[in-house]
Amino acid sequence: MKIYGLLMTAAMLAGGTCPAARAALTAGGIGALDGTGSLRDAFSNVETIALRQQVNNSAASDEMIRFKFTVYNPAGGAVFRHEGNSTRGVPGNSNSQVALPISRFYGVPGVYRFTGEAALGTDAPVVQTTQFSISSPNINLIYPPYGARDLTDKPLTFRWVASGASSYKITVSASIGLYDPLQTGTAASGMFTYPENPSQDREKLVPDKVYYWKVEGLDETGAKISESSVYNFSLKSQASSQSRNVAVTALDLTDQKADFKNPLHFRAVVQNTGGTNEASIEIKMSLSGVPAQDSPKHIGMFNAGEQREIPFTAFMPTGQDQGLAVACVDIFDDNIPDNCKTKLIAKDTGSAVAPSEEEDRKLSYQEIWDEVLKRLGPEAAKALEGYTFDSIDCPDCSAGELNDLMLALINGEASLTGAAVLETSPTGSALTAPVAGTVEAEPEEKNELLADLMPQDRQKQDEWSGYTGAVKAEAPVSYIVKSAKEWEKAWKLISTEEPPEVDFEDKMVVGIVAGSGSRADTVRILSSRRKGDVVIFDYYITQSSAETYFVPYIFKVVEKVYGAVEFLRIDVGGK
Repeated sequence: MKIYGLLMTAAMLAGGTCPAARAALTAGGIGALDGTGSLRDAFSNVETIALRQQVNNSAASDEMIRFKFTVYNPAGGAVFRHEGNSTRGVPGNSNSQVALPISRFYGVPGVYRFTGEAALGTDAPVVQTTQFSISSPNINLIYPPYGARDLTDKPLTFRWVASGASSYKITVSASIGLYDPLQTGTAASGMFTYPENPSQDREKLVPDKVYYWKVEGLDETGAKISESSVYNFSLKSQASSQSRNVAVTALDLTDQKADFKNPLHFRAVVQNTGGTNEASIEIKMSLSGVPAQDSPKHIGMFNAGEQREIPFTAFMPTGQDQGLAVACVDIFDDNIPDNCKTKLIAKDTGSAVAPSEEEDRKLSYQEIWDEVLKRLGPEAAKALEGYTFDSIDCPDCSAGELNDLMLALINGEASLTGAAVLETSPTGSALTAPVAGTVEAEPEEKNELLADLMPQDRQKQDEWSGYTGAVKAEAPVSYIVKSAKEWEKAWKLISTEEPPEVDFEDKMVVGIVAGSGSRADTVRILSSRRKGDVVIFDYYITQSSAETYFVPYIFKVVEKVYGAVEFLRIDVGGK
């Protein structure tokens, strides 16, 4: 004790003091919070956000802990800065928080980065970073389209394309103001099926009456953040005396044997089993997906109860030992499943393949697609008419299971129910006029790139999307790129890097850049379909609630088209 006291006295006489622990900051966490104080990583642009950073101080300090917050947009540009918040340099945890409307810094949908810096004294600041996504809430009604009449769907499924909301509320009413609704429901995605047998009689939908519906977007607290327009529709009267039904009742090969080197002759039997006379009926036939030579055939007037035999001549595609013959009447009546008839043809037999052979055979793409179309149901099949897709596969199926499923569809042992056509199959009545401004290549223009949202290995991509300010057109602009030179010019609109390699021998690139007048949030190419000699690429645009300088784009590699190409915007209410 004496030695300790002497040392303390000596130190004090020398003018010294006890050494104090040096304060130092360490990271304690960073995050973005919603209005309820919950951490989130996804927001909509109509919400309020709280930016918070926490640090830990190891010892007391007379200086203040200073905070600096910065938010960066998807392109990496700083869109919000805040300095001035500070806390006392006491030991333990310290934090700073700034709350503000997202609209203060929002420009385009995408992933934003929040960086917080905390500094004490002259030490290097503690830097922490997190990110969160922001979307612009929007809702585009898809089905039933505006003004749809005489719907026959059972059950009726409402569909919409939307973004930026945590859930969606649908309201169906018999009044245009949606008062006293017949049915309300919530959904996590863009689909709601109306009950076929609701608990109250007043909720049942009756034929020939006009109904109204709309969808609202809700945030996590259940508050409304967006809403759609109000659409109307009606159901078709199902009076049996006026039923419509034209059926293909038989499809036979009339040759003694199927010699695939020569044309094959078929006989399709068509009967009007409904209660109404029909006019201008088309009958189509294909063999292994290839239309017959004389398809389609026409029936001018087809009376109720009448039956016709229609001959067809077709060739089996080279290299095939068997194929599926399909005959269909081109009509959407009250009983879609009997509008088509199929027959499996094997080489040198002149008859259908035996069941044991049928189970093992491999179906072609067209055979699969024809069966899917035939069995989806009237409205879904009508919506998908004329579409083609890259492939039909079953990732979780073992070998042969997809084939077995399609064979079961063909044989009538399986059926498809509750089919949805959201996003990949808009209804025909929703189609609008073609977009003006289709160009082969964009003129040279100053490049103003907002974001490059591409994976690292972009040489293996077949689709690129993001946002650009390099196109000044008011209306959407479409692109057809068939050479490397054109591709290089188009690529400059969206990136300063070298363009990815594309095999323009067999492929081409199609693209859409939303116009500045579209107030676009996203643009997507749905699918391609052939209409006569023209290949049509359908696309839709979801809209932002605010105008932005940058517009979304999409470019996609597709099979080369040798002929006319058109682009068609299909979102209802789109310009």
